[in-house]
Amino acid sequence: MTNNTIKGKVLIVGQIECLSPLHIGSGKSSCSDMDIALDSAGSPVIPATGFVGILRHAFQDNFPQEFISDKRFNNFWGYTLESDGRQSALCCSDLSFVDDEPQKIIIRDGIRINNENGIVKPGGKFDYELLERGSKFKFKMEFTLREDDEDFVTNTASAIYELLRKQQIRLGAKTNNGLGKVKLIENETKLYSFDFTDKLDVLKWLTQNIEHKKPTAIESLSNIFSVSKRRFCVDLTIKLMNSLIVKSANNDPALPDDTQLKSGDDWIIPGSSLKGAIRARAEKIVNTLELRNKEDLITTLFGNVDDTKPSTKAIKGKMRIEEATMNCVDFPSELQARTKIDRFTGGVITGGLFDSMPIFNASSDKTIAVRIEIEDYHRNEAGLLLLVIKDLWTGDLAVGGEKNIGRGAFEGRLAEITWEDRRVTLESDLSTLSEPDKKDLQSFIEALNKERP
Repeated sequence: MTNNTIKGKVLIVGQIECLSPLHIGSGKSSCSDMDIALDSAGSPVIPATGFVGILRHAFQDNFPQEFISDKRFNNFWGYTLESDGRQSALCCSDLSFVDDEPQKIIIRDGIRINNENGIVKPGGKFDYELLERGSKFKFKMEFTLREDDEDFVTNTASAIYELLRKQQIRLGAKTNNGLGKVKLIENETKLYSFDFTDKLDVLKWLTQNIEHKKPTAIESLSNIFSVSKRRFCVDLTIKLMNSLIVKSANNDPALPDDTQLKSGDDWIIPGSSLKGAIRARAEKIVNTLELRNKEDLITTLFGNVDDTKPSTKAIKGKMRIEEATMNCVDFPSELQARTKIDRFTGGVITGGLFDSMPIFNASSDKTIAVRIEIEDYHRNEAGLLLLVIKDLWTGDLAVGGEKNIGRGAFEGRLAEITWEDRRVTLESDLSTLSEPDKKDLQSFIEALNKERP
């Protein structure tokens, strides 16, 4: 017989910090096409419903199936059936913005590119609000310990703490484009245990008086769960060969028409720009190789949203690309005036004067770090990514705007490729690669070639 007697509580009170910009949509479009969620005081907020949903999804994605199929897993998150139901063992408050932190809400532009001709799709211009990286939120989660599942709930609470601490949780939209990366601020986070057989603990819980209660060490909570997801990761170190501009339009007439996109005090290459360039090249490769099921391969890796077909189900891809940051001192910007020429007369088109401010590499030793990963990868998917990286490494694949005048080309300096228990390091001199490493990388390309008719 099930014993639902409550034996105690576990309470986690802390803060998380955004390591990349965050978009928690409100469903409104007052300031942009997609505004972020605000509370009644006008401060950014992360609704508890979304946060808990992301936590549950992270468990389903990262932990073994035998754990997910355990009856106690459904008991922990709660469920409702026609003849039965159970309240969740987890109770979470909305994550409120830290009051003493300055708010910095920015609007970022986006475009949808037609990869067949390389130009913007009709109606493909949009914008959306983001909360800038460095923003902090307070959170509070309580876990109910019952007689029949005390150990399971304790282990799960510990696993949630570890997922947050190890930056395995992504919040909000466009997470595959590098947004929503958060980390636990450990020195601002405390864990408390309440034993309801102790009258003093009962009193402190009922009055929520934890000011003088001694925090519990996280190590005291056992955690028998370990992340099981297979990932293929590439950490690239690349050098900008000439100049780069990922355009950030300005409304101020005193500023240039186009400037390089910034996040905080750094220039950035957004994950969306990198992902868009990589997807376009991947499509070109699969079309050239005439692979079987090439559309499915691209959709699985990069996802798909077709606004022209309302019945089409949106698919989230398996590839994630982090935003790349660049120090403004290492990559200075320079104003350049340009004109649009009438090809028939050779004169300037009326109103065709414009200016832009791209960035340049100030030193030969300044590099850019790019991280790409495929979750639950298949070998042919990894092979396709390696072929695209080869093009990026050799300067054949450009990123950003004004590529037709030589901007956005890179050359590879270093690549750390990891999968399961293997790691291969590529240097600019590829001749230093060992034969076993060459064989391992070639096996991914061969897996892709097997898809050819």
